[in-house]
Amino acid sequence: MTDRFDVLLCFTPADPDGAALMDEWESALRDAGLSVLRDTAVDDSADALANSRAVLVLCSRADRALVVAPGADGEHAVDPRNLPALVGLVLRKVADVRCGRPARMVGRYRELLAVHRGLQARPVLMVRGLPGVGKTTLAEEYARLFQDTFDGGVLRLGPFGQHAPEDVLSQFHLALARAAGDRLGADLAGVDFDRLRDHVAERIGADGRRVLVLVDDVPAGLPPDVLERLILPTSAVCTVLVSRMGNSPWDVSALDLAGLSPGEGLGLFSEYRAPADDAEREAVLRLVEHCGGHPITLRANALARPRQGIEPLVSCPDTAPQAIRGLLAGCGPVAAGIVRLGGLLAPVPFPLGIAHDVLGGEDGFAEAVGELEERGVASLVDGGLRLQPLVAEVARAGIDPGDLPESAATSLLRLLSDDRTEYRDFLLQHARALAERTSAVLRIRLLRSVAAAHERHRDFFAAGEIHAVILSTEGVTSTDFATAARVEIACGLSPEAVRHARHALLSAADDDERYAARLIAAQAFDCQGDYDAGDRTFWHEFPCRGETRLPVIVAHARALRLRGRAREAIASLDAILPELHGPPPEDLLLEYARALLLDDRPGRAREVAAEVIAAFHATGRVRHFQCVEAELLWAEATITLELRDVHPDRSAAVSRELEARYGRCHGSESPTALTAAALAGRALLLRGQPERALTALSATERTVLRVVGGENRLRYRIRHGIALAHGQLRDFGRQAEILEEILQPQIRLLGSTHPETLESRLDLGLALAFSGRDQYRRATELVDGAADDIVATLGHATELSEKAIAAKRVLRGKAIAAWS
Repeated sequence: MTDRFDVLLCFTPADPDGAALMDEWESALRDAGLSVLRDTAVDDSADALANSRAVLVLCSRADRALVVAPGADGEHAVDPRNLPALVGLVLRKVADVRCGRPARMVGRYRELLAVHRGLQARPVLMVRGLPGVGKTTLAEEYARLFQDTFDGGVLRLGPFGQHAPEDVLSQFHLALARAAGDRLGADLAGVDFDRLRDHVAERIGADGRRVLVLVDDVPAGLPPDVLERLILPTSAVCTVLVSRMGNSPWDVSALDLAGLSPGEGLGLFSEYRAPADDAEREAVLRLVEHCGGHPITLRANALARPRQGIEPLVSCPDTAPQAIRGLLAGCGPVAAGIVRLGGLLAPVPFPLGIAHDVLGGEDGFAEAVGELEERGVASLVDGGLRLQPLVAEVARAGIDPGDLPESAATSLLRLLSDDRTEYRDFLLQHARALAERTSAVLRIRLLRSVAAAHERHRDFFAAGEIHAVILSTEGVTSTDFATAARVEIACGLSPEAVRHARHALLSAADDDERYAARLIAAQAFDCQGDYDAGDRTFWHEFPCRGETRLPVIVAHARALRLRGRAREAIASLDAILPELHGPPPEDLLLEYARALLLDDRPGRAREVAAEVIAAFHATGRVRHFQCVEAELLWAEATITLELRDVHPDRSAAVSRELEARYGRCHGSESPTALTAAALAGRALLLRGQPERALTALSATERTVLRVVGGENRLRYRIRHGIALAHGQLRDFGRQAEILEEILQPQIRLLGSTHPETLESRLDLGLALAFSGRDQYRRATELVDGAADDIVATLGHATELSEKAIAAKRVLRGKAIAAWS
């Protein structure tokens, strides 16, 4: 067995200056009265690493020395050639350990070095291992000891292991929004996941500092495309992912963490119960061997058997669950109650206030928390008290919850009712965990909070899944059906929204609930383009009861715009604007700008959009979805004004000039430059260059998807241009497929009689007719219906009406040719 040394010296043998510096360091440290071991073969020095009070590492590439000591906080980097400073720092670290400061972690120096070297080679590393083997502890210790390497700090996300694989990205979204929002001092709600990742990466990397991201407890076996999205796309970030054992096809550096070595295991056990003699030490070493060096097993056994003697050591259980149960059996009643509560909750920190409420504020509460910390069962962290995950699993197994879930749910709901509550993503995870153990009434209330959070962060499909669980629970209300319908509208699931809105109407308990259900149903019908049904359901009697509720007035303006009645929509909003106290809400101004654009008033539309943009920028919410839409509307209005007096023959050249000009002013990925790029790509079609148009529009679409997302008018316009390019290339089948994809979203966003939707309807009919798919009847219905709506909405003397007449002639000619 290696003796205990004060300092272990490490350096890279290939470093030409390393050996000389090691000689100087060793001599100076021995002169200071420290015992020193020179590391000449790290792979054979596990015991030496485990039994050294400090490790001194020469980082030649960074020209500094790194002092690593378990449990010793404070600075740890120093100029390797400044011997007095170096010796003084090492002396302080060794003194801390000699004085018995509690160690955060025993040993693992090889693994720490492996993590560091791995991140130097590649910016992503996965630490894998069995539950309780110390993966998270290793990652946290690395973050602490190498804090100077990451001058931008540490971003902690997770754990996520308690979630189903399909739920991980939704939970990561909530965690990233909260953690990054706290770090950046910004509200990041209202930003979808991909835009959030890009925004956080951009902000974190803006100051040139390096950031370490720790992603804790990633479920094993996630597919590579999901794992890739857990990484922030910036070179300023290094990421350590912690995962339980499991094969993954992802191409990433991995450190498979095994148990502690015999020396490390003995050292850990001795931190809590020092062997009295050689016989006890040999018994501990046998335990280390039998349990595979499992840290929790060793610590639990040491703490559960504090008295000296060989007998307790011989009977130590060698599996973690047994050892943990033995440790928990010795907890006091209050500490045991906290553990029982933690076993019911999600394995994330929980506020101590919940424990106070549930346990009735019993005497000795602070002492109980201290007891749990001393036993290594729990730790106080940001966000509250966190049980060790494996301890929580053991506590959860076979637990008799009694009335704990109901009490905990009631306390949790009080916290969730306050939007200012910190670490809300943790509380929502507790809500999901408790919902499985509470009454139907509490389950619905808890899950409503979870669904609302996903909706607030634009994760509508995750919200929809939660609503599906709510609707399957006894005691569901009309409001639950109506809320589910609203989320389904956002998901583009209008038929489902209509069905649930009807359920809301049937189960309504009063006039207000019936009114809300009819409104949601009308909006769902409108999204399908079934305006007659929408009118019958709600709008035919609007404004009933002298409606003054602003959201309903805005909804009515939207309904008018979708029907092509832009001036009536503008008038309805003009009437309400003078009555408002304070700035108009953003959703009203956005609807105002959309109607103004449809009414061919781009100048005023641009002013209104600019007002929305300024409001969001003033509060730092620059990636909020409404701010992004305002920027798109401003871009649309601006380019419309620029092209107003341009002859069609020059539209392609002018669009390219605008793309270049606004690219220089606002960036090549700004909405204005992208809007001009889309028009320039479409202009190539007028010149009979479909291949060039297809290439240009496809490139623009990729940027639009990445920067502003896919559910917007600009993207649909680009897709329409791509469809036209396929048509010019005689690939009518592909043209029809693309137009089918965008037609319903255009109807939902713009209305069925918007000029761009009308053109898609015409072109889809022609594409179907020429695609050879035996859909002539549907093609005729589409073209005839679009032609009638064009005349009714835009009149006879327009380019679109001329196109409709030509399309009808083409279909008649094709029908005659087929008949003959």
